[in-house]
Parts: sequence; C-alpha cells; structure tokens
Amino acid sequence: MKILAQKTIVMIALGLATTVLAACGEATGGSNLVGVAGQPTATSAVSTSVEVSPEPPTPTVPETTGHIIFVSDRDGADRLYISKPDGSEQARLTELEAEDPSISPDGTRVAFVSNVNDNMDIYVLEIASLNITRVTNAPEKDASPSWSPDGTRLVFESFRDGNFEIYMVNADGTSPIRLTNDPSGDSSPVWSPVADEIAFVSNRFGNSDIFIVTPNGSVSTLTTNTAPDSAPAWSPDGSRIAYQAFSGKLSNICLIGRDGLNQNCTTNSFSDYGSPVWSPNGNFLAVYAKQNAGYGINIFNLQDGSLLQLSSPTIDPRGDPSWSPEGTRLVLQAQADGNTDLFTVLISANEFTRLPSNGYDGEPAWSTQ
Repeated sequence: MKILAQKTIVMIALGLATTVLAACGEATGGSNLVGVAGQPTATSAVSTSVEVSPEPPTPTVPETTGHIIFVSDRDGADRLYISKPDGSEQARLTELEAEDPSISPDGTRVAFVSNVNDNMDIYVLEIASLNITRVTNAPEKDASPSWSPDGTRLVFESFRDGNFEIYMVNADGTSPIRLTNDPSGDSSPVWSPVADEIAFVSNRFGNSDIFIVTPNGSVSTLTTNTAPDSAPAWSPDGSRIAYQAFSGKLSNICLIGRDGLNQNCTTNSFSDYGSPVWSPNGNFLAVYAKQNAGYGINIFNLQDGSLLQLSSPTIDPRGDPSWSPEGTRLVLQAQADGNTDLFTVLISANEFTRLPSNGYDGEPAWSTQ
C-alpha cells in the first residue's frame, strides 16, 4: 500500500543523488564545541507552421537495487528475514533469534547478535548458503558488530572483562584481540569504511566522548565536550564523523574531521534526534527526528544547509533509517495502525510504501546485493 503524504520543505528543496541526489560539501552551525585532535500543420488552402513548446521531461528515479535485511517476530521469535525492496519474496534467514544486524561491505554476509542459553554472542550468516558461523563464545555479553572495509574482521563491544571494552576478531571467529582497556568502559565501535580505524564511545574522561582506535590498540581522542557525545557514523570516504552532541535528553547533529578538526553542527538547536545516517555519496545525512506535527525523517543537505522533512500523518517512524544503494530511497521501521512495520520512502516524492508484514518488523538494513 502506498501512502502519499504532504511534503514539508523547511529551507530549500533538496536535490537527490544520481538523477535526484547531487551535491557535496558541509553545512555549518550548531553549538559551542571543542575539538581535540514542435510539429507543422497544413490545410489545402494555407500552410502554417506552429511552434509547440515541449513538455518538460519528468525526472526519472533510478530503479532501486539490493535487498532489505530485517528482524521480525512473525514466526514467534525475533529472527532475521530478507525482502526485495518492493516487499516481495520475503524469506526467513535464521532459526536463531537475532538482533542488531550488520551487513558486510560486499553485501553477502550479515553479522548479528543472538541470545543462546542466556549468552549473547555474535554470529555471521552467509546469505546465499544460509550457513552460520559463531564468532564469539564468551560468558558475558558481546554486541554491536561492525565490519572491516575488506570484510575479513569484525569489531564489537564485550563485557567479558567486567566492563565494556572494544574487541576485534576474524570473521570466522579466530584470533580475538582486545583493543581497549579502560575501567570507565568503551562501547559502540564503528569501523571506518576505508581505513583501519574504529570510532567508539568512551567515558574515560568522565563524560561520553568519541575516540578512534586502530587494530594495534593506539587510541586518539576526537571530542572533549562538556556534554555527552555519542552515535559516531563515518562518512563514506572516511574523512568525517557525524555524531549526536547531547544536552540532557536532546541533541544536535554534528560533524568532526577524522583529524579532530573542523567541528561544526548541521542543526542549530537541541531537539529529539536519532543517530545520523550518511547517504551513499556522502552529501546528505538522514536522521529520525521530532518535527512540528510528530516524528519523521529529516534529511540535511551538507552543501547548502537546506533541510527536507519526510513525514506522513498516519505513520510514526521509530528508529534510524537505512539508505538504498543508489541513494533515492530510505527504509525505516514505523508504527501505523497499531503495528510496527517497515516502510520504504521515495525521497523525491515523500512517498511511503508499506512492506507486507505479519507481526513486528524492525531494525532494517539495506544491502547492496
């Protein structure tokens, strides 16, 4: 079912990537931050030539590609499922319960967390064969898997040492290595898409800040703000990190260079935002956000500072969106008619399409394959 909702343009209309999205750059604004590091017609009597202005061409939106991986309880427990972007050919991928899916860079595998016998560990699913490899097997919680750029390794957070630390392991489960060691706790690792650098969050300075660690354990500091910073997200080229800068329960969406310089915010007031998600070309950020008439998705143009708000009066987004590979659509989980289901959004038309469901569907991730 498609739901057409009124589009709200807050500043300047947003252009889309490929034929719809194009732009690059960075917006400024935000809070005080501290960085550290025609045809002829004829009659028998008169021949007359008439100028006809051609109709302007209708913009073509590229056909979307890939598959959507998501969590659903339609069979009685939370498991991984796969779907075509139009909602067809849905299939279950796991018998194991699953959460927190993370798709490999080549789109062929999914790392996920499963609670087996009250033990939360990380597993890797090969989508084509449905083969599953158990990657971790510690008595304490392992979670938040993130892939290396070449897809051979994973980083994750683990409580196996009595507090959360960042670990690295081969994707087949061999050679686990602890990368951080701080009593305050380190969590939420995200591997750079282009380099051997992992952004993570730590309270080691008495406040939640963003750091970078390398596979050899070398740690550098990115933020030392007086209020918490969290939810780091690498730009596709690995040069910048977007994150949430908090004040109480509200936040701004900010950016910082990989070197700790050029810190600025894309928002100019604190509000109820989710985690920032980069477009495939690095020109936009999509963020779950509180809007004037409820919740929706805000898309920030990092070139000109314009903002596009996507929303529908009958749909209440819940959670962070995921971009389609070509960057013209989003997939997100949302509440509608008392259910939590998945919706795709054609950005240029603010057109929401509900995917078929039979129960809770959530945690979507859009694969390139």
